[in-house]
Amino acid sequence: MLFLFFSCGTTNSTISKPSSSLSISPAASTILDVIVGKFPGVKVIGDNVANSNPRILIRGGSLSINNQAFAVYDVDGSIQTEFPSYIDPQQIKSITILKSLAATNKYGGIARGGALIIKLKR
Repeated sequence: MLFLFFSCGTTNSTISKPSSSLSISPAASTILDVIVGKFPGVKVIGDNVANSNPRILIRGGSLSINNQAFAVYDVDGSIQTEFPSYIDPQQIKSITILKSLAATNKYGGIARGGALIIKLKR
């Protein structure tokens, strides 16, 4: 008989910032301008240019050659693996970052590198 126990603690598994505490500069042109330096444990790999496809690495993710565990994006309920460069930073209502265990519990194996939950203003 095999028992599996899953634990999902909330103390260190989420980082959340509503727009009131998230200062979005009027000069911000992409989500990267909003994320960089504002969330602890979040690293951006790649450049913030139009032809680049930046990746977000959340603390606990992996950069090994065979196991690239980058964050996925949940934009108002739509799951995406590619960086959502089309989002206007001024339309962001809140950003919640789930670390790997909490993200995997919610989205499955695709989110083993964590998840960014982005809520937009209506």
